[in-house]
Amino acid sequence: MTYIVRRQSGYYLNIRLPKHLFPNRHTLRMCLNLRERQAALFLAASLAQRVINHLFEHPMTDLQTLRALCSQWRNSTPLPTIQLTARKTTTSAPKITNHSPTLASLSKLYIDEGKRGGTWREVSTHEVERSLRDLFELMGDMPASAFDVNQARLLKDRLSRCPQYFALLPQFKNKTLMQVIESGGTYKTITAVTVNNRLRKLSAFMNWCKSNGYVAENPLIGLKVMTGPAKEARLSFEQHDLSTLLNLEALKAEALKHPWRYWLPLLGRFTGARLEELCQLHVADFITLQGVDCIRIDDGHESQKLKNSSSRRTLPIHPALIQLGLLEYVQIQRTPNSDRLFPELEPVRGKLGHAPSKWFSRYRTKMGITDPKKTFHSFRHTMIDDLREAGVQDSLIKRIAGHEDSAVTFGVYGSRIPIKAMAEAILHLNFCFEKVDVTV
Repeated sequence: MTYIVRRQSGYYLNIRLPKHLFPNRHTLRMCLNLRERQAALFLAASLAQRVINHLFEHPMTDLQTLRALCSQWRNSTPLPTIQLTARKTTTSAPKITNHSPTLASLSKLYIDEGKRGGTWREVSTHEVERSLRDLFELMGDMPASAFDVNQARLLKDRLSRCPQYFALLPQFKNKTLMQVIESGGTYKTITAVTVNNRLRKLSAFMNWCKSNGYVAENPLIGLKVMTGPAKEARLSFEQHDLSTLLNLEALKAEALKHPWRYWLPLLGRFTGARLEELCQLHVADFITLQGVDCIRIDDGHESQKLKNSSSRRTLPIHPALIQLGLLEYVQIQRTPNSDRLFPELEPVRGKLGHAPSKWFSRYRTKMGITDPKKTFHSFRHTMIDDLREAGVQDSLIKRIAGHEDSAVTFGVYGSRIPIKAMAEAILHLNFCFEKVDVTV
């Protein structure tokens, strides 16, 4: 789409605005202060993308504010150098010029192709779109061939200075992402892990551009922010933490609004399963295998997704969960209207665990556990640590946790599920309450 019109010897930005947001004025027009058509096309496409992104995040923006933002973006957007002389090219390298498609136009093709081919899960699609929005918000649009290693380094630097919760915090209201970054203010930035995740998503996009002949090289390959060891990202719970978080009276009080508030922490403790794996359980996932009551972690239903193939597993149910009435709760959920264990959970950006994750963060803080490295995922770390301290075989721990076992003997030739051995192993996971009998 062309976002420019010519008046006398100059070019103007010309954007059609959404009618439902601007019922009285459907067009935004502004002088670009440019006489060259190619430069005007580049700048207009960049401004149009920024307007679209801004209205997506701030739909209540009025026309006057939007015009002022466009003026700022126009004055701060660097223009590409237009090559007027032909370059010598070799037969092995594709011919890339500044007449190549813009990144914005290619991103639409990339997303459309990914959706049609079922390349991404719903949550991954949201993450890809978010990363691309960040690219255009921080760098503007440009011909794909203009995005070089210098632009890539600048993108990494700007991503590293992005604030957390940009669209939610009131101090950033009516400000663009670039305005916040350039303000020099003090705020909490997104983590290095988040920066690297977005760089990986954008690198995949640039790989697609290269594979389809739009660019000669991917300048984002290998580009990332240095981080500490992954083990430092999460901490295990101490015994006192478990006693506090798994206080039955406290959990029952929390569950007055939603039953999952009672069961998810208990399931997290005694299965070590990921939060999303637990949130997407169906009643059909509770089975009996080799005479043992089990939970099946699988992706047999359309709403279920696994992190990887190793995540598919069957876990024996800890006796403490049976004593607390988990199987009775499962039976109650077997209704004609629903087959999910927690039917009240609704997906947010493709994740059923969104609301539980937010709630658990509030709950642990209320219970006095404020270390940000102690999250719901800490139940998983705690289980693995407890089983290792109890001397459980590493291959068995990997079976329970859903980790890939690289050992040839267990990874290739072991196919039978060692349910009874796993059931004995999880008895090392204590409950911290004397009144609950966990004997079998």
